[in-house]
Amino acid sequence: MIKLISKFVAVAMCAMTCLGGDVSEGIRSGDIWKGSKQATINKYMVGARYAAVDAKTMRMAPGALSFGKLRTGEVLVNWGEDSMESMRVIVYSKGDDGAASKENYLKMVDDAKAALTELTGVEPKKVKVDVKETGVKVDCWEWTWESGAARMDAGYTGEFGKTAKKGRKNRGSTAPFEAEFIRVDFGADAAAIEHGGARDKVSRKALKGSIRKEEDGTVWLDGVTMVDQGQKGYCVPATLARVFAFYGMDGVDQHALAALCDSSADGGTSTLAMETAMAAICKKFPVKLITVENYQQSMTALVEPYNKIAKKSGKQQLDMYQTPPMDVADPELLLQARAGKKSQVKKWLGVIKKHIDSGSPVVWGVTLGIYREEVPIPQTRGGHMRLIIGYNMKEQKIIYSDSWGMGHEKKTIPAAEAAAMTTGRYVIKLK
Repeated sequence: MIKLISKFVAVAMCAMTCLGGDVSEGIRSGDIWKGSKQATINKYMVGARYAAVDAKTMRMAPGALSFGKLRTGEVLVNWGEDSMESMRVIVYSKGDDGAASKENYLKMVDDAKAALTELTGVEPKKVKVDVKETGVKVDCWEWTWESGAARMDAGYTGEFGKTAKKGRKNRGSTAPFEAEFIRVDFGADAAAIEHGGARDKVSRKALKGSIRKEEDGTVWLDGVTMVDQGQKGYCVPATLARVFAFYGMDGVDQHALAALCDSSADGGTSTLAMETAMAAICKKFPVKLITVENYQQSMTALVEPYNKIAKKSGKQQLDMYQTPPMDVADPELLLQARAGKKSQVKKWLGVIKKHIDSGSPVVWGVTLGIYREEVPIPQTRGGHMRLIIGYNMKEQKIIYSDSWGMGHEKKTIPAAEAAAMTTGRYVIKLK
């Protein structure tokens, strides 16, 4: 997806002050997990501004909190009922920090291990992580002591300069190494920082238990975790990470999925590459990808009816082989071509109903900037990926969510406009 972050978001993130204190002693003693939310903020976070991810999570700017000698990027703070539950520190992320050489990556890993050993006062234990659980290769270490626990995951793709085994194709070739992420989780105990891997999926019965029905006829899925892509062009991996987390696989995060679909921080994932990426990702996990309509099908079905209306109106017609149709389409003609008849809207919305009623959110590809948004968004134009999490058949609208944090968890749009701006719809089902 094309990332077009507006100036006000970029400025807001850059303007976050770095006045928060060093939380090392609080983590080591366990004090940081014991106090009330307000008391913890007053003691450790005064002056450290943040962006709310959702009601329970805040994203701190790089440098807003310090952890002894540990290098820190953004920090995610997770709250329970009235106290801190855990913290995730992004030591390195390809999306935020750019590519890192093998040497620099290994140095960051060694420096982080040393900093965590000094911070916790205990030696680390190496933990084996199956690549089938995370999608990428991860080296993992854990530190546990009487008052807390820490876990570091260092993810990468390729090999450390190893050559292909004898007898395989391209024998003697070297697989390229690429650093992906280094993250550290802190909590009061090991349970607080436990990750849900690919085999920790929830049951289909549990998914149906998340369906909520309102008196006005709105049906929606409760419990879809917010994943904030921040200023990265990660709408594809962030959206898929939300689906995986909803299915119980919260250890498969946006950084790991970004490696699998080759997303970059500035350019994101192209519309066409998105479909290939999703298919490749789903093959690595116990899920299957259902394509309701892909980009090619969506555009092919659009051009002929749109051009008939455009010809009668004396307006520019579409040519899907020269300019992306949605970039030049007239908003009103789009509505007429795709949702001009009640039967078109009913059919489009009926597919959404079917999947929501089975407990599955719908991955929704769109072109932004065509119709007015209910809530101001940090991307004003171009391709984007969202999640449809509900519908209202009586009012002919959908409930959807964006991976942009607080305020974007649950929004509505008329189904006619939703259908008109669509570039693809997909459903990821548990096997």
